[in-house]
Amino acid sequence: MNAQRWNIVRRLLFLLLIGVGVAFAARKVAPPPPPPAVEAAPTTPPPPKAPPLFQGGLPIAAQQVPPGLPSLSAQGCNACHGEIHDAWAESAHAGAWNAEAFRAALDRVGDTTACTGCHLPLANQHPRLAAGYIEGDVARPDMQPNPAWDATLMSEGVTCAACHVRDGAVVANRTGAAGPHPITVSDELGTSELCATCHQLTWPGADPPFYDTYGEWKASAYAQAGVGCKDCHMPPVAGRATATRFAAMADHSFPADTARALSILVRTDAPEAQRGSPLHVAVRLQNTGAGHSVPTGSPFKAYRVVVGILDADGTAAVSPYSEDLARTVQDAPPWNTLTDTRLPAGGERLIEHDFTIDQRKHAGRGTLLVAIYRLDAKDLANPRWSPDKAGPPLARQQIPLPIL
Repeated sequence: MNAQRWNIVRRLLFLLLIGVGVAFAARKVAPPPPPPAVEAAPTTPPPPKAPPLFQGGLPIAAQQVPPGLPSLSAQGCNACHGEIHDAWAESAHAGAWNAEAFRAALDRVGDTTACTGCHLPLANQHPRLAAGYIEGDVARPDMQPNPAWDATLMSEGVTCAACHVRDGAVVANRTGAAGPHPITVSDELGTSELCATCHQLTWPGADPPFYDTYGEWKASAYAQAGVGCKDCHMPPVAGRATATRFAAMADHSFPADTARALSILVRTDAPEAQRGSPLHVAVRLQNTGAGHSVPTGSPFKAYRVVVGILDADGTAAVSPYSEDLARTVQDAPPWNTLTDTRLPAGGERLIEHDFTIDQRKHAGRGTLLVAIYRLDAKDLANPRWSPDKAGPPLARQQIPLPIL
């Protein structure tokens, strides 16, 4: 082969190689699939889940002291959880057994476990426990001595261990908690359903619930929006607390402020009160802040709304007018509801009255006062009840009202 032909062959081979390269480059070849991801092995196993906290009903079976704790008393929690302890100590939970209103209600319904089981949630708190019920009547329990009774725990009402001790461990609602005692996690802790354990009660044979706080909330716009009990009554608060790595803790004072729950809107047909002439006053009460009725809970609790006019000295210029926010029930089990004038969640009530100030009263500065007081059942039936003896009101609204 001469040199000229060899050059032609080389050029043809070169062009052929270029064409093959271009063809391969033009093809869209899918890349090989990536190797399957390998999950990293957890460094520690997940914490065990606690069983439902009130699965066996109330009172909870007698609990043992978890290792690392000196006792089941709230006093043993005080050192590491001091601010939580102090908030709880001033709460209605801490006074659940000794509160005068509860003692009066218990006298009315009898020593039934339907009430004592919630106000003393631990079996360790009961000097006697029901071994059964005579003829199946919950108002007639067969009480037997309880060898696990602890007098100190009994005085603490709804104490820390009622929600936070099960099966020899301290119960938390989030992982990452640490302490010198065993810790288990429960998804139930902090839910509204947990609150329903005590704040929802239907007496056997009754149609309406005896306590219906959970039911009232469940039917409200708050429940539909996902706003639960703890969002209002256990909001996160900052504070000094040892043995925790979290920035905030739940408020264990369980705040319940009527003044924040209600709006008191006042209208009058004149900007001043003319002596000898009627003044029309309209008070519109709105439940703008509670996800349940106001008041809620015990039917033996009521609120009285008092509307009056005070003179410059703060004394009554005219006889006050009042209406009650209350639920009345039968005088015996099953305590069916007879009337209900409370404010449901999102509800309102219009109170109207004409006031006429005697012409013999002095003219001058005055005040239109709307005040809301808490009453017990005995106060509702007392014709001599007076705001002067009722203590400070739960909520109030004052409007300057000159007296002419």
